[in-house]
Amino acid sequence: MFGNFGNIMDMMGKINSFKDKFTGLKDELENETFTTTSTDGTVKITMSKLATIKDIELAEGMDKEQIEDMLVMTLNKALEQVKTEAIDKAKKTAQENLPSIPGMPF
Repeated sequence: MFGNFGNIMDMMGKINSFKDKFTGLKDELENETFTTTSTDGTVKITMSKLATIKDIELAEGMDKEQIEDMLVMTLNKALEQVKTEAIDKAKKTAQENLPSIPGMPF
């Protein structure tokens, strides 16, 4: 009768551990930064791996339209990298820490 209770408590412990791992992952991603540069080298954007912009550098002599275009392209490039890395790390954390549950995609 109480055998299932032990299994439930074990699973709850694993879920709490998993929650702690994801909190750690969030902190790790927020503290790691990378820099993306526009294709022409006029814009550099540094952001955290959790998509917080830390710095933007613009080359001298750029006009407003060029700045806008390069910012959009470079920000999108950086955000794509954030999405890819964050999703990969989240999947890896889930695979390493969650119990095997039928029907789960990882």
